[in-house]
Amino acid sequence: MTAGSVTGNKPRGLERKWKVLISVMFGIFMIILDSTIVNIAFPTLRREFGTSLSQAQWVISIYVLALGVTTPVSGFLADRFGIKRMYLLGLAIFVVSSFLCGLAPSLGWLIAARALQGFGGGISQPLGPAQLYRAFPPEEQGTALGIFGIALVFAPALGPILGGLLVDANLWRLIFFINIPIGILGVFLGSRFLLDYQAERKPSFDPLGLITAVIGFGSVLYAASIAGNLGWTNPETLTFFAIGAIALIAHAILELYVVKIP
Repeated sequence: MTAGSVTGNKPRGLERKWKVLISVMFGIFMIILDSTIVNIAFPTLRREFGTSLSQAQWVISIYVLALGVTTPVSGFLADRFGIKRMYLLGLAIFVVSSFLCGLAPSLGWLIAARALQGFGGGISQPLGPAQLYRAFPPEEQGTALGIFGIALVFAPALGPILGGLLVDANLWRLIFFINIPIGILGVFLGSRFLLDYQAERKPSFDPLGLITAVIGFGSVLYAASIAGNLGWTNPETLTFFAIGAIALIAHAILELYVVKIP
């Protein structure tokens, strides 16, 4: 056997699993970064659009609410239509909505675009780690998740710093436009390297479970988002926490004792 034939049998470049990890890190980094970078620009957004605190609060609250409402559905969509397809769709929605946020001529436009952002992020964010579990063998999953954790820690820490610099330079719209090149790269890498797993059996639709999960997670996240301004003991905050708790308890009862897996 010649040296050339031996060399030819060696895989070139990174193994597929590491390419999957890099692809996922780009996408999730963008989503997590956006969750903190906008908070810094909140006073600027209020001043830019000339709105009250309660109106401007929806820029943050609607994103959290849409993220929480969509996240429980992401697993069902992945099993139904394919995890790679849904992950990339979520990232693409996030990129397009970031562009719309940056162009926003009014607060209403910005709130609607932020809701779309949360929808896309809610689809992609849970499916990223799921890709790692499929790409890496059990003995290497801890290493992969540890590296992936760098994005989870670095992105929220970078958000306030980067957001502050852009706001001070009167470039608040770049807070949203900065997502576009990162997201496009994430979609490109994901379309090339992510593995498209299909569920052996398509899950049946569970409307009661979906409704209770959406109401439960959405209410709890909304309550947490308004607690900073209204206070944790405010009647509105407590009401939404109570609605969320009741809905999540109902969801657990339904899934454990009522819903039958075919």
